[in-house]
Amino acid sequence: MAFPSQVTARAICVRFHTDHPVLTTPYRLKGIIIHDFPGHPIVPFINGEYRGEMRYPRIQVKVLRKQLCIFGMGEGYDVVHSFRQQLESFQIDDQIYKVEGMDAPESELQLDQYADHFLLYKFITPWVALNPRSLALYKSLLPNERVVYLNRLVVQNLLFIARDLKYDVGFNVSVKVKLQSLAPRVVEERGSGSFKGSFTCNMILPDYMGLGNGITKGLGTIVQIQS
Repeated sequence: MAFPSQVTARAICVRFHTDHPVLTTPYRLKGIIIHDFPGHPIVPFINGEYRGEMRYPRIQVKVLRKQLCIFGMGEGYDVVHSFRQQLESFQIDDQIYKVEGMDAPESELQLDQYADHFLLYKFITPWVALNPRSLALYKSLLPNERVVYLNRLVVQNLLFIARDLKYDVGFNVSVKVKLQSLAPRVVEERGSGSFKGSFTCNMILPDYMGLGNGITKGLGTIVQIQS
């Protein structure tokens, strides 16, 4: 399927309200979507087909508060908008989940817009900031050095996302992480390090986008907290 040329400068996160709580993983839900909707434009966004055209995933499947949630931005916005109108039910093992309602908050993409004050964002799923290599380096740092290092990681990640979406950030991005602990929780299967907490930033970010590693598994999901 050809990579879409139309880019909508918006983000959307559709939260599907089902008659049963969703207790499976985003990985498995993606497989169900790919199997049940083989011809829908959402498929190449979540099966890796577009990985060569975009490094940051424009569509992210998540499980938040035991609900199926699908986030779309840029090229993925219209696709998610279309998909929400077609998903009426899905099956996991012997259980059928009927969609009884949904909500779909939207926002403009303003990745190149400077915020005149620091905005507070909370990680509502663990932020997998460290891969095995950077985890080893992180463990060798002093506490104050760890904070500086993590701040820099968030800045680098945000600039990478902005560039991948063809945004020119013409200001210095400033970040201050506020974590529950500077001791990372090691994700055993990959040897990566994750954190819980929040950060402040002078960049305007859409709710429910993912940062760090494991984005396609719903990790690193953020929401803005109104202060």
